[in-house]
Amino acid sequence: MSSEEQVTKAALLAQVRHGWNDFQAYLATLTPEQMTGPTDAAGWSVQDHVMHLVMWEKGVVGLFDGQVRYEVMGLDFDTWASGDFDRMNAVMRERTQALSLDEVLRAFRDTHAALMAQVEALSDDALHLPYRHYQPAATGEAPIYKTVMTDTFLHYAEHRPWIEAIVTGA
Repeated sequence: MSSEEQVTKAALLAQVRHGWNDFQAYLATLTPEQMTGPTDAAGWSVQDHVMHLVMWEKGVVGLFDGQVRYEVMGLDFDTWASGDFDRMNAVMRERTQALSLDEVLRAFRDTHAALMAQVEALSDDALHLPYRHYQPAATGEAPIYKTVMTDTFLHYAEHRPWIEAIVTGA
């Protein structure tokens, strides 16, 4: 998807599905022990990374539902407004760390299915509306499809090398 004029719902959905299927196939190769045991230098397990992905997708679901995105993600305004992603991610991790692996994987599937249903319901034109259209208190002008991309397949691709490093001990 190189130019905004070429982004269609069908193309976006294909990209998201491909990224999801690839990431799910990778996760299926991991044992529960690999997902919950080893951690990276920051103390994150594979399970923590997966729940992180859930929370950002959950934020997009809330966005499309007309909810305040940061509240859906369990953040307060000051944390969100700081723009400090490490701070935001730390708060979300702390709030979700007690969940079991089964709960995390179920949340990932359910949240992703909800997001896909929302995107399916949008028109091509709706995907090109600015972020602020969906979150009126925001000022973001980027088309909403970029948020969908960032918090789905691009996000999976960002986290996969980190997860692989945890699993391999690299």
